[in-house]
Amino acid sequence: MARLILFEIKKMLTRRTALAANVGVVVFLVAIMALNVAQAKTTDASGAILSGTDAIAQSRQEADAHAGAITPERAAADIAAYQERLFSRIDRDEVTQMTGSAVYDLMFQSFSDEEVYELYNPYWSWLLRPWRVSGEEPAQTAARVTPEMAAEWYGAVSELTQYALDDGQAGMWEYSQAERAYWTEMRAGVSEPIEYGYVGGWENIISCAAFLVFSILAVCVTLAPTFSFEYQSGADAVVLATRRGRSTLVAAKVVAALAYATAYFLLCAVIIVGFSLVFYGADGFGLSMQSMALSSPYPLSAGQAALVLVGLMYVACLGFACLTLGVSSRARSTLAVFLTDVVLVLLTGLVPSGGIGLLERALALFPLNFANFSVPFSALESYPLGPVVLDLIGMVVAVYALLSLVMTPLAALSFRRHQVA
Repeated sequence: MARLILFEIKKMLTRRTALAANVGVVVFLVAIMALNVAQAKTTDASGAILSGTDAIAQSRQEADAHAGAITPERAAADIAAYQERLFSRIDRDEVTQMTGSAVYDLMFQSFSDEEVYELYNPYWSWLLRPWRVSGEEPAQTAARVTPEMAAEWYGAVSELTQYALDDGQAGMWEYSQAERAYWTEMRAGVSEPIEYGYVGGWENIISCAAFLVFSILAVCVTLAPTFSFEYQSGADAVVLATRRGRSTLVAAKVVAALAYATAYFLLCAVIIVGFSLVFYGADGFGLSMQSMALSSPYPLSAGQAALVLVGLMYVACLGFACLTLGVSSRARSTLAVFLTDVVLVLLTGLVPSGGIGLLERALALFPLNFANFSVPFSALESYPLGPVVLDLIGMVVAVYALLSLVMTPLAALSFRRHQVA
């Protein structure tokens, strides 16, 4: 059995198309991650543009300046200090009547470049997030926050979930009572105080997880001929006539396919995770995921969120591997198998939902869509199945696990029962 599995893996990987796809994707991922580091950009307090590792170091310094537990007392004190600094030179009432661009210009007229740099530290926008209106400058948000509001910072943070539920994804989805209870309970599980700090490496993994779609495509290219090539080449007449052609050989093909898919995905994931942690740093694994997105209701750390997203891509990879085997066992054309995968893996990421909630939830189950941080962790995507509610993470696992469980035996049975012409 072991020799058959190794033989099948060798047969898969020695095909020129598969070899080109596998090597090409690995080279592409290495190149794109190198560019990800080289093209990182930010500015320092003097306004100078920093690139590469210097930009990453500057971002770390900005986050470290405000790192620590955000207790209710600290939140209120920091907001008060920020307001005092802002409104010592600009009029609090006036900025609420101005446009965002006018307030931005006013900041540079009233403060030095170094002062503006600190006043625009991402921490302040994050801290004021519970009250921010789209398009507002931080100074405009700060002008509307009273001491009483600041003192109830955690209450305002919790209300972000309720606002999202009431908004219903801009009117696209009406949450049921079971869904509202589900998300409210999840939000209540977020640990307090929230830990703020630098999570650059883990955030970069999340930002780059979508590139793992190319590893899924490479797996599909490699596995597409697993059964269909036997039909195309006429080898099925020989293979199925052998003593173990309809039993052990079929099992070896399936095991070899899943082993290869796992190993190849792991290699691609190591490239993305490795580049991110080596250059951006592994700091902040245990910091609250809310330090990346305050509105997220998930009680996860930044590192856990990154690993969950990579894990979801792996589940999808296995699902598509099994789907490819299933289609390959039924189709004589390898091209037809691959086109099916391309449509489902890539083109589903280009289809607009058109404001239709059910369609949007169906599209969210495909890799290019759920690889975006906001979709699985902030968009409150939920699937009410009677009294049971699944979030997007749970539904992705359920769908691709079911796909694997259905398509794997289907592939084996279809090939075993194939009648040679």
